[in-house]
Amino acid sequence: MRLGSSPGNRVSGKAGASTPRPLVVHNSNAQMGGAEASLLAAVAESGLRPLFLVPAEGALSRAIASRGWEWHVVPWPRGLAGLTQSRWFALPLILPGLIPYLFRLRREFRDAGMVWSSGVKSHGACLLLSPWLRSRLLFDVRDFLRPPAVRKAIAWASRRFGCRVAANSRAVAADFPAAEVRYPLVALGRKPVDRRASGGKRIISHLAYFAPYKGQDLFLTCARKLLDSGVDAEFWVIGDVIYPADAYARYRERIYEITGRLRLSAHVRFFGKVEGPDEVQRLLEQSHLLLHCTREPEPYGRAVMEALLCGSEAICHRGSGVAEVTDAGAEFPEWLKPLHDVLGPEYVRVALRSGAIR
Repeated sequence: MRLGSSPGNRVSGKAGASTPRPLVVHNSNAQMGGAEASLLAAVAESGLRPLFLVPAEGALSRAIASRGWEWHVVPWPRGLAGLTQSRWFALPLILPGLIPYLFRLRREFRDAGMVWSSGVKSHGACLLLSPWLRSRLLFDVRDFLRPPAVRKAIAWASRRFGCRVAANSRAVAADFPAAEVRYPLVALGRKPVDRRASGGKRIISHLAYFAPYKGQDLFLTCARKLLDSGVDAEFWVIGDVIYPADAYARYRERIYEITGRLRLSAHVRFFGKVEGPDEVQRLLEQSHLLLHCTREPEPYGRAVMEALLCGSEAICHRGSGVAEVTDAGAEFPEWLKPLHDVLGPEYVRVALRSGAIR
C-alpha cells in the first residue's frame, strides 16, 4: 500500500500501528469531477480528519493533498474498474476478487469509526463492511443513472445496515426517504463579466467528460440548427474521456465523425481535458451560453452553476438538481428559439436565484 504525500500527516497503514482516524473516505474514481468536488466539500464540513482511500494517483489525490489530508492508494481488483464503468451488471461476476479486497480494507482500517463512500463500487464495498463499521454514503451522478432496481437495492442495504445517506439533490434523494440533501459548494466565478466587450460572435460551450449520456452529439445537432438559423457563433467542446471504458473512447470518435458529417469543423473547437479551476473559469467567462444538453438529468449539474457564476447564460435538463436552486423557465431568448425544435420541453433556461449559494 502506498501512502499519499501530504506533508507532516503520515500514518503507517498497518493495523494497530497507525493513529486511529474517525473518518475514512473511500472513492472509486481517481478523477476529479462534480461528484468528487461534492465529496470533498461534504468532508470539509464534517470537521473530522479524513483518511482517503483512492484507486490510483490522479487529480483527486492531488486535490486531497492540497487540503493537507492523508490518502492511500488502494487499487481495485484487476479488471474491476474498467468493467463496471460500462457494464455495471458484471459486478457479481467479480465478487471472488472483490471479497478479499473488502477483508483487506476491514483489516487495515478497522480503527475507523465511520466510513464514507462515493460511487457505486465504493457503496458496495462500504455496505459489505457496514456490519463492522458505521457507514455514510454520498450519492452522486453515477448512482442517479443506474436502473431503479440497482438504486432500490442500495437503498434497502443502506437501511438494513444503518447507513446514513447524503444526496446532492432532492432528485437523487427520492429513493432514500431518510437522506439529507447537500447541494455542492461551487467556487468558480462570482465576479461581474462584461459581455458587451465580446463582439458580435457568440461562444456556446459544452463542459463535460465524454460519455453518451453527456450529450455531446445533441450539442452538435443544436450547433447545426443555430448556424442554419443565422446565429453567428463558435462552439466549444470542453472535456475528454476520463473513465477506462472502451465505449467512451468509441463515443468520442463518433463525436468527431458527427462534426464532419454536419459540416461543423470550421465552427467547433475541441479543447480536450482542461486542468485546473482557473482555466475552467477563464473559458466559462468567455462563453455566452453553456448548453448543458445531457441526455439524462444531472443529479446536480455543477458546471451549470459555475457557468452562471461566471456570467454565462445556461440551459440544462429540467430534471437536473441545479434547477432546484435556480430560477428555471421554458422561455429562451429570441436568438435561441430555434433550439426548441431540437431540445423540446425537457430543457429549461436557468438563472441565479438570490440566496441559492451557501
